[in-house]
Amino acid sequence: NITFEREIPWHSLLSVAYVGSHGLHLQRQADINQPTLATVLANPDVNLNALRPYKGFGSIRQANGVATSKYNSLQVSWSRPFAQGLLFSVAYTLSKSMDSGSNVRDVVPDTYDTSFLWGPSEFDARNNVIASILYRLPFFSNQRGFAGQALGGWEISSLLQFQSGTPCSVAGSSDYAGVGLDSNFGCGVNGQYWVENGNPKIIGHFGSGKWFAATNPDGSSIFTQPAKGTFNTQRVRDIIYQPGFNNWNFGLFKSFPIHESMGLQFRAEAFNFLNHPNWGGASGGGVNFNPTSSTFGEVTTKGSERNIQLSLRFYF
Repeated sequence: NITFEREIPWHSLLSVAYVGSHGLHLQRQADINQPTLATVLANPDVNLNALRPYKGFGSIRQANGVATSKYNSLQVSWSRPFAQGLLFSVAYTLSKSMDSGSNVRDVVPDTYDTSFLWGPSEFDARNNVIASILYRLPFFSNQRGFAGQALGGWEISSLLQFQSGTPCSVAGSSDYAGVGLDSNFGCGVNGQYWVENGNPKIIGHFGSGKWFAATNPDGSSIFTQPAKGTFNTQRVRDIIYQPGFNNWNFGLFKSFPIHESMGLQFRAEAFNFLNHPNWGGASGGGVNFNPTSSTFGEVTTKGSERNIQLSLRFYF
């Protein structure tokens, strides 16, 4: 990691950093009782359980420290400590996270071939912005009496969050390969990856429109199920990024001292002040990645409605 910092006007600090990491021996799981494709194809009429390496058992999951990861990021921040009634902080991160297993409980589709699993991490949000401000309003701050008590000393605060979406995969819950179905992913459908035959570019529609393209210009399907008795070995893991989210919180508050060590504080807070709907809910996402669904490729939910909260707090 490398960080450069410099003091700039407004008594503020600018920080620019590169942060990177390389992960080794990360855990993921595999079904060690999965028969090989060759064994299943050579015995087409034999019960699947009779072809498993450990007879008399079904799926046996084993955790292995074999996954790897790489993370690279540019992190820029600008901050000012509280002075002359103003405090602020702005932080931006441009990052890229890649791995071959994002969760401890990820179960790989094909126990004997994991070469196609390298791709974006399920938590790979490329752009992140967090900004906050605290400002003491100067009005009537030096007034005494009722005007100063009632109208002076008010403070406003705000917190802005923006994050681009995280990726996911198109998979079906059917055992196309015929070796038993025990895959597990952190998002999308737990099953086997479908074949990509085009560019599932982001369209960005909500509701009955597609978030990503599901058909090619000639009308053919971009995703098709793998041929019977095969796994899709394309690198299609986590290739489609979902909607992100943004949120702006706003607060107005004032303290009314009663004694040197006690008083009342009035707070008015608005969460998602702009009432901006986030597709997929409060954390974004929400795309239907089930290729057999009538709403495949669509975002059908939204959330993050504005909430206003008033409170009076006694402190001592």
